[in-house]
Amino acid sequence: MQTLARRSGILAVLGSAICFGTTGTTQQLGVPDISPVAVGSARLLCGSLFLFLFAYIQRSSRGSFRAPRTELWICGFGVAMYQLTFFSAVHITGIAISTVTALGSVPTFSAIVAYFVLGEKPGKSWYLGTSVTVIGIILVGTASGIDSFKPLGIILAAFAGFGFAVFNVVSRKSLSRGAQDIWLTATSFGIAALLTVPFLFAQNPEWILTRNGGLSVLWLGLVPTAIGYFFFTFGLKRIDSSTAATVVLAEPATATILAAIVIGETLVAQSYIGIAIVALGILYISRAKL
Repeated sequence: MQTLARRSGILAVLGSAICFGTTGTTQQLGVPDISPVAVGSARLLCGSLFLFLFAYIQRSSRGSFRAPRTELWICGFGVAMYQLTFFSAVHITGIAISTVTALGSVPTFSAIVAYFVLGEKPGKSWYLGTSVTVIGIILVGTASGIDSFKPLGIILAAFAGFGFAVFNVVSRKSLSRGAQDIWLTATSFGIAALLTVPFLFAQNPEWILTRNGGLSVLWLGLVPTAIGYFFFTFGLKRIDSSTAATVVLAEPATATILAAIVIGETLVAQSYIGIAIVALGILYISRAKL
Protein backbone atom coordinates (compact mmCIF):
# COMPACT_ATOMS: atom_id res chain seq x y z
CA MET A 1 0.00 0.00 0.00
CA GLN A 2 2.87 2.36 0.86
CA THR A 3 4.52 1.63 -2.50
CA LEU A 4 1.23 2.32 -4.31
CA ALA A 5 0.82 5.64 -2.47
CA ARG A 6 4.39 6.63 -3.28
CA ARG A 7 3.97 5.85 -6.97
CA SER A 8 0.69 7.74 -7.12
CA GLY A 9 2.53 10.68 -5.57
CA ILE A 10 5.27 10.47 -8.18
CA LEU A 11 2.69 10.30 -10.99
CA ALA A 12 0.93 13.36 -9.55
CA VAL A 13 4.16 15.37 -9.42
CA LEU A 14 5.00 14.18 -12.93
CA GLY A 15 1.57 15.42 -14.05
CA SER A 16 2.30 18.78 -12.42
CA ALA A 17 5.60 19.01 -14.30
CA ILE A 18 3.79 18.43 -17.59
CA CYS A 19 1.34 21.23 -16.69
CA PHE A 20 4.24 23.52 -15.72
CA GLY A 21 5.92 22.75 -19.03
CA THR A 22 3.15 24.47 -21.00
CA THR A 23 4.04 27.89 -19.56
CA GLY A 24 6.73 28.97 -22.02
CA THR A 25 4.84 27.84 -25.11
CA THR A 26 1.65 29.60 -23.95
CA GLN A 27 3.50 32.84 -23.27
CA GLN A 28 5.36 32.74 -26.57
CA LEU A 29 2.21 32.03 -28.57
CA GLY A 30 -0.13 34.41 -26.77
CA VAL A 31 1.74 37.33 -25.20
CA PRO A 32 5.35 37.39 -26.48
CA ASP A 33 5.62 41.20 -26.26
CA ILE A 34 4.21 41.64 -22.75
CA SER A 35 6.46 42.24 -19.73
CA PRO A 36 7.27 38.82 -18.18
CA VAL A 37 6.71 40.07 -14.62
CA ALA A 38 3.30 41.48 -15.63
CA VAL A 39 2.37 38.10 -17.11
CA GLY A 40 3.62 36.37 -13.97
CA SER A 41 1.53 38.61 -11.72
CA ALA A 42 -1.59 38.10 -13.85
CA ARG A 43 -0.96 34.35 -13.81
CA LEU A 44 -0.80 34.31 -10.00
CA LEU A 45 -3.99 36.35 -9.64
CA CYS A 46 -5.93 34.12 -12.02
CA GLY A 47 -4.41 30.92 -10.66
CA SER A 48 -5.19 31.78 -7.04
CA LEU A 49 -8.84 32.43 -7.94
CA PHE A 50 -9.10 28.98 -9.54
CA LEU A 51 -7.36 27.41 -6.55
CA PHE A 52 -9.79 29.03 -4.11
CA LEU A 53 -12.65 27.77 -6.29
CA PHE A 54 -11.23 24.23 -6.10
CA ALA A 55 -10.81 24.65 -2.34
CA TYR A 56 -14.40 25.81 -1.92
CA ILE A 57 -15.68 22.78 -3.83
CA GLN A 58 -13.73 20.53 -1.43
CA ARG A 59 -14.59 22.53 1.71
CA SER A 60 -16.29 19.55 3.40
CA SER A 61 -13.00 17.63 3.53
CA ARG A 62 -10.86 20.49 4.79
CA GLY A 63 -10.22 18.90 8.18
CA SER A 64 -9.40 20.57 11.49
CA PHE A 65 -5.71 21.44 11.04
CA ARG A 66 -4.87 24.92 9.77
CA ALA A 67 -1.36 25.72 8.63
CA PRO A 68 0.27 28.41 10.81
CA ARG A 69 0.21 31.89 9.32
CA THR A 70 3.99 32.09 9.41
CA GLU A 71 4.30 28.98 7.24
CA LEU A 72 1.64 30.26 4.82
CA TRP A 73 3.49 33.56 4.39
CA ILE A 74 6.78 31.72 3.87
CA CYS A 75 5.14 29.53 1.20
CA GLY A 76 3.61 32.59 -0.44
CA PHE A 77 6.94 34.39 -0.41
CA GLY A 78 8.62 31.36 -1.97
CA VAL A 79 6.06 31.26 -4.79
CA ALA A 80 6.35 35.01 -5.41
CA MET A 81 10.14 34.81 -5.36
CA TYR A 82 10.12 32.01 -7.91
CA GLN A 83 7.79 33.89 -10.27
CA LEU A 84 9.61 37.22 -10.27
CA THR A 85 13.23 36.03 -10.27
CA PHE A 86 12.59 33.33 -12.86
CA PHE A 87 10.90 35.65 -15.36
CA SER A 88 13.66 38.22 -14.80
CA ALA A 89 16.29 35.54 -15.40
CA VAL A 90 14.57 34.55 -18.64
CA HIS A 91 14.67 38.17 -19.77
CA ILE A 92 18.41 38.37 -19.11
CA THR A 93 19.79 34.99 -20.12
CA GLY A 94 17.06 33.21 -22.09
CA ILE A 95 14.53 30.45 -21.48
CA ALA A 96 16.74 27.37 -21.82
CA ILE A 97 19.57 28.33 -19.47
CA SER A 98 17.21 29.94 -16.94
CA THR A 99 15.00 26.84 -16.82
CA VAL A 100 17.97 24.50 -16.50
CA THR A 101 19.52 26.59 -13.71
CA ALA A 102 16.30 27.19 -11.77
CA LEU A 103 14.89 23.67 -11.88
CA GLY A 104 18.30 22.03 -11.82
CA SER A 105 19.00 23.74 -8.50
CA VAL A 106 15.64 22.80 -6.93
CA PRO A 107 16.58 19.24 -5.82
CA THR A 108 19.75 20.49 -4.09
CA PHE A 109 18.04 23.43 -2.41
CA SER A 110 15.09 21.22 -1.42
CA ALA A 111 17.39 18.63 0.11
CA ILE A 112 19.21 21.32 2.12
CA VAL A 113 16.01 23.08 3.30
CA ALA A 114 14.32 19.73 4.05
CA TYR A 115 17.29 18.65 6.16
CA PHE A 116 17.04 21.74 8.37
CA VAL A 117 13.24 22.08 8.41
CA LEU A 118 12.02 18.46 8.34
CA GLY A 119 15.10 16.43 9.21
CA GLU A 120 14.78 14.50 5.93
CA LYS A 121 17.96 12.84 4.73
CA PRO A 122 17.89 11.64 1.10
CA GLY A 123 19.40 8.22 0.50
CA LYS A 124 22.08 7.14 -1.97
CA SER A 125 19.47 6.30 -4.59
CA TRP A 126 18.24 9.90 -4.57
CA TYR A 127 21.74 11.26 -5.22
CA LEU A 128 22.22 8.95 -8.19
CA GLY A 129 18.76 9.56 -9.67
CA THR A 130 19.02 13.31 -9.21
CA SER A 131 22.50 13.45 -10.75
CA VAL A 132 21.30 11.57 -13.82
CA THR A 133 18.25 13.81 -14.19
CA VAL A 134 20.25 17.05 -13.79
CA ILE A 135 22.68 15.89 -16.47
CA GLY A 136 19.68 15.33 -18.73
CA ILE A 137 18.23 18.81 -18.25
CA ILE A 138 21.67 20.39 -18.77
CA LEU A 139 21.84 18.61 -22.13
CA VAL A 140 18.32 19.80 -23.01
CA GLY A 141 18.97 23.37 -21.94
CA THR A 142 22.30 23.75 -23.72
CA ALA A 143 21.39 21.89 -26.92
CA SER A 144 21.32 25.16 -28.89
CA GLY A 145 24.49 26.54 -27.32
CA ILE A 146 25.25 28.75 -24.34
CA ASP A 147 25.75 32.07 -26.11
CA SER A 148 23.13 33.71 -23.88
CA PHE A 149 24.95 32.78 -20.65
CA LYS A 150 25.02 35.80 -18.31
CA PRO A 151 26.06 35.59 -14.61
CA LEU A 152 23.26 37.85 -13.29
CA GLY A 153 20.65 35.75 -15.05
CA ILE A 154 22.15 32.59 -13.56
CA ILE A 155 22.07 34.09 -10.06
CA LEU A 156 18.42 35.14 -10.45
CA ALA A 157 17.51 31.69 -11.78
CA ALA A 158 19.20 30.10 -8.75
CA PHE A 159 17.12 32.36 -6.47
CA ALA A 160 14.05 31.12 -8.36
CA GLY A 161 15.07 27.55 -7.62
CA PHE A 162 15.49 28.43 -3.96
CA GLY A 163 12.02 30.03 -3.86
CA PHE A 164 10.43 26.90 -5.32
CA ALA A 165 12.38 24.75 -2.85
CA VAL A 166 11.11 26.81 0.09
CA PHE A 167 7.50 26.36 -1.04
CA ASN A 168 8.15 22.66 -1.67
CA VAL A 169 9.55 21.92 1.78
CA VAL A 170 7.51 24.25 4.01
CA SER A 171 4.21 23.25 2.40
CA ARG A 172 5.13 19.60 2.91
CA LYS A 173 5.69 20.34 6.60
CA SER A 174 2.09 21.55 6.93
CA LEU A 175 0.74 18.75 4.74
CA SER A 176 2.43 16.12 6.91
CA ARG A 177 0.53 17.49 9.93
CA GLY A 178 -2.86 17.23 8.24
CA ALA A 179 -3.37 20.46 6.31
CA GLN A 180 -5.60 20.05 3.27
CA ASP A 181 -3.47 20.34 0.17
CA ILE A 182 -5.81 22.51 -1.92
CA TRP A 183 -6.48 25.07 0.87
CA LEU A 184 -2.78 25.29 1.65
CA THR A 185 -1.92 25.85 -2.02
CA ALA A 186 -4.73 28.35 -2.59
CA THR A 187 -3.73 30.43 0.44
CA SER A 188 -0.04 30.35 -0.51
CA PHE A 189 -0.82 31.53 -4.04
CA GLY A 190 -3.25 34.13 -2.77
CA ILE A 191 -0.45 35.60 -0.65
CA ALA A 192 1.96 35.42 -3.62
CA ALA A 193 -0.61 37.21 -5.80
CA LEU A 194 -0.89 40.02 -3.22
CA LEU A 195 2.89 40.34 -3.03
CA THR A 196 3.30 40.53 -6.81
CA VAL A 197 0.23 42.59 -7.80
CA PRO A 198 2.27 45.83 -8.21
CA PHE A 199 4.19 44.14 -11.03
CA LEU A 200 0.93 43.77 -12.96
CA PHE A 201 1.35 47.46 -13.76
CA ALA A 202 4.85 47.07 -15.18
CA GLN A 203 2.95 47.42 -18.44
CA ASN A 204 -0.52 48.83 -19.13
CA PRO A 205 -2.79 45.96 -17.99
CA GLU A 206 -5.26 46.54 -20.82
CA TRP A 207 -3.46 43.71 -22.68
CA ILE A 208 -5.40 41.29 -20.46
CA LEU A 209 -8.63 42.40 -22.15
CA THR A 210 -7.40 41.38 -25.60
CA ARG A 211 -8.30 37.96 -27.02
CA ASN A 212 -4.75 36.58 -26.88
CA GLY A 213 -4.03 38.18 -23.53
CA GLY A 214 -7.22 36.93 -21.89
CA LEU A 215 -6.88 33.38 -23.21
CA SER A 216 -3.20 33.24 -22.24
CA VAL A 217 -3.87 34.37 -18.67
CA LEU A 218 -6.80 31.94 -18.42
CA TRP A 219 -4.62 29.01 -19.52
CA LEU A 220 -1.65 30.06 -17.38
CA GLY A 221 -3.90 30.48 -14.35
CA LEU A 222 -5.81 27.22 -14.82
CA VAL A 223 -3.35 24.65 -16.17
CA PRO A 224 0.26 25.38 -15.09
CA THR A 225 -0.86 27.14 -11.89
CA ALA A 226 -4.14 25.79 -10.43
CA ILE A 227 -4.12 22.25 -11.85
CA GLY A 228 -0.33 21.96 -11.83
CA TYR A 229 0.07 22.89 -8.17
CA PHE A 230 -3.01 20.88 -7.19
CA PHE A 231 -1.21 17.81 -8.55
CA PHE A 232 2.09 18.90 -6.99
CA THR A 233 0.76 19.27 -3.44
CA PHE A 234 -1.25 16.04 -3.84
CA GLY A 235 2.04 14.32 -4.61
CA LEU A 236 3.84 16.01 -1.71
CA LYS A 237 1.53 14.19 0.72
CA ARG A 238 2.84 10.88 -0.57
CA ILE A 239 6.54 11.41 -1.32
CA ASP A 240 9.37 13.32 0.33
CA SER A 241 10.40 16.81 -0.74
CA SER A 242 13.66 15.73 -2.37
CA THR A 243 11.97 13.13 -4.58
CA ALA A 244 9.28 15.63 -5.61
CA ALA A 245 11.96 18.17 -6.51
CA THR A 246 13.65 15.60 -8.76
CA VAL A 247 10.50 14.36 -10.52
CA VAL A 248 9.42 17.93 -11.33
CA LEU A 249 12.56 18.19 -13.49
CA ALA A 250 10.41 16.67 -16.22
CA GLU A 251 9.22 20.24 -16.87
CA PRO A 252 12.16 21.34 -19.09
CA ALA A 253 11.82 18.21 -21.22
CA THR A 254 8.08 18.84 -21.57
CA ALA A 255 8.67 22.48 -22.52
CA THR A 256 11.25 21.46 -25.13
CA ILE A 257 8.94 18.89 -26.72
CA LEU A 258 6.02 21.35 -26.81
CA ALA A 259 8.19 24.04 -28.35
CA ALA A 260 9.11 21.62 -31.14
CA ILE A 261 5.55 20.39 -31.74
CA VAL A 262 3.57 23.62 -31.30
CA ILE A 263 6.00 26.37 -32.22
CA GLY A 264 8.14 24.41 -34.64
CA GLU A 265 11.50 24.75 -32.91
CA THR A 266 14.05 22.27 -34.19
CA LEU A 267 15.29 19.58 -31.82
CA VAL A 268 18.89 18.47 -32.28
CA ALA A 269 20.24 15.07 -31.28
CA GLN A 270 21.43 16.44 -27.93
CA SER A 271 17.84 17.44 -27.09
CA TYR A 272 16.57 13.89 -27.64
CA ILE A 273 19.43 12.44 -25.61
CA GLY A 274 18.77 14.89 -22.76
CA ILE A 275 15.04 14.13 -22.72
CA ALA A 276 15.77 10.39 -22.63
CA ILE A 277 18.20 10.84 -19.72
CA VAL A 278 15.65 12.90 -17.78
CA ALA A 279 13.10 10.12 -18.29
CA LEU A 280 15.59 7.49 -17.10
CA GLY A 281 16.47 9.51 -14.00
CA ILE A 282 12.83 9.95 -13.03
CA LEU A 283 12.08 6.28 -13.73
CA TYR A 284 14.98 5.27 -11.49
CA ILE A 285 13.77 7.57 -8.68
CA SER A 286 10.24 6.16 -8.98
CA ARG A 287 11.43 2.56 -8.66
CA ALA A 288 14.23 2.98 -6.14
CA LYS A 289 13.72 2.50 -2.43
CA LEU A 290 14.88 5.84 -1.09
